[in-house]
Parts: sequence; structure tokens; C-alpha cells
Amino acid sequence: MLTLAFDTSALPLSVALVDGEHILAEWTAAARLNHAEALYPALQALFDRAGVAKRSVQSIVVARGPGSYTGVRIGVTAAKALAYALGVPLTGVSSLAALALAVPPGVSGRIVSLIDARRGRAYAAVYRWDGDRLVRERAEGVIEVAALVAELADGGLRAVGDAPFGAGAGGAGENGGGEAAGASAREAAGAAAGVSAREAAGAAAGEGDGAFAGAASARRGAFTPEAPIYWVAYPEVPEGAAVRAAFGARAVLVPPAWAAPRAARLAWAARYGLGEAVPPGDVAALSAYQPVYLLASAPERARAGEGGGGR
Repeated sequence: MLTLAFDTSALPLSVALVDGEHILAEWTAAARLNHAEALYPALQALFDRAGVAKRSVQSIVVARGPGSYTGVRIGVTAAKALAYALGVPLTGVSSLAALALAVPPGVSGRIVSLIDARRGRAYAAVYRWDGDRLVRERAEGVIEVAALVAELADGGLRAVGDAPFGAGAGGAGENGGGEAAGASAREAAGAAAGVSAREAAGAAAGEGDGAFAGAASARRGAFTPEAPIYWVAYPEVPEGAAVRAAFGARAVLVPPAWAAPRAARLAWAARYGLGEAVPPGDVAALSAYQPVYLLASAPERARAGEGGGGR
């Protein structure tokens, strides 16, 4: 299935075309862009690079937040319009769930996905891999980072749902959590069996946390008090010093190069079943489909109401 995926929820704009297990083309901005102005030219360039027609798209996946108030609104609005015009299903994937996929299946330990909400707060959710399923252990919400650290340091979680956040019909173990452009999902999921060449290269170049470079070889199985806790955020983990102080060597702060928004990761997440789908042609559902915003400031909400662009 040819899937068009894009992420405007954070500063880096990312777009990708994924056909089944393979990334046909992907582009992620290295600089801050006005997403309202850059999204459609980026999509056109993506189709040109892949050499496929827009009418070939069979599904659309978008990051539905939490994220930048204006950025998420731009992405979800564009996704709804394209899904309606092409008559294809639309799937919105949580930005926090997509972040969690930076940690490959097969490793043990909890995965804490964070998006900075400023002033010591973060949008957060906690996950873990249970075989081929990504299980959500703490519902998404805004929390003081210090309070979340205390919850985890105590060995427990408040408001634990422990409900599967799903493996899709295709099976998460089969479809993997693809990362690199040009790599198949099975190749990306294979990182769980050992340290990949990309991990080794990244560690040699000093791009990542040494602990994370060996994460793929961590033992499998259910969470234990001694298992690592992977903290995933972009561009950095809020209150990172406090996290390290509380958990010591168990705290694995995933490097920004791994945690950066990647549109292809959204497509894999949708195949895992980590999203909310709207069937093709359901105009009422498309109209009612809403993104999830970060706590926006009054000036940002005002700019959005005036039709301003920005993140």
C-alpha cells in the first residue's frame, strides 16, 4: 500500500512516501520552516523524487499531536483535504507514540515519550514492548517532569491503563519500526537483534548516547525494576539532569538524531495500529477529526485565529 505521511507537529517538517515495507522517498527539513508555506512544495518534490503520481496514494498518515498549535493544525487540515480529494483513508498518529518507536521492538524496559510543554512540564506517555505489541502504560497528558520522575522512581505509575496501544492487522513483529530512508521495515526491526551498522556509526561519530548504542542488545522480556528506562524527546529531554540523577545508569536518554520527527516512522506506526483511522469518503468523520495541541500561549492562539503560518 502506497502511504503518504507527513509531520508538521514540531519544528522539523518531515514528509515521506512509503510503499509497503519500503521508503520510496523521505525528506526532513534541517532548518526551521514556515510549515504553511513549505508543506505543499515539499509534498510535490517528494512525488517528483519518487516518480509516482498523487493518484497512486492509497492512504494518508499524519502526526495529530500533541505538538505546536499552529503546526499540528496545518498538518491535520492538509491531511483531511488530501484524503477527501483522493478518496483514501486517513490515519492520525499520536506524536508521542511515534516518538516511542525510536526504541526498537524487542528491548525490555519502559519508554517515556516527552514533548516539552515548558516551565518544567511535558506532554508525556509511557510505553513498553510486549512481544510485538507496543503497550501504553500511562495515558497521554500534561505533567510536571519532576512528578513523572518521582512516579517512575517509586517503581509505579499513577493512572496506569496498561491497555494495548495495538498491533495492526499486519502484525507489529512483521512490519517493524522502520527508521532509515531506503531501509525495509524488517531491516529496521532487525535492530532489536543486535547493534545495527547505523548505531555503530552513530556512536563512532559521537552522535549518540553510548548507552543507547547498545540498547538493541538489551535483554528481552517483561519490565523489571532493573530494566532501563528510555527517555525519548526532541530536541532534548526536559529536566535531563534530574532524570539522570534519579535513575543513574538505568536512564537512557535517546539521542536527538534518533528522536527527531520522521514521517516514515508515522507510516510504520499506522501499520502497527497506533493510530485513529477515518475511512475514505466519510465526510462527517473527516470534518469532526481534531488534532491534539500542546498548551498554546494566548498570542499563539491569536495568531492561529488570524490565519498566521509558523510552526
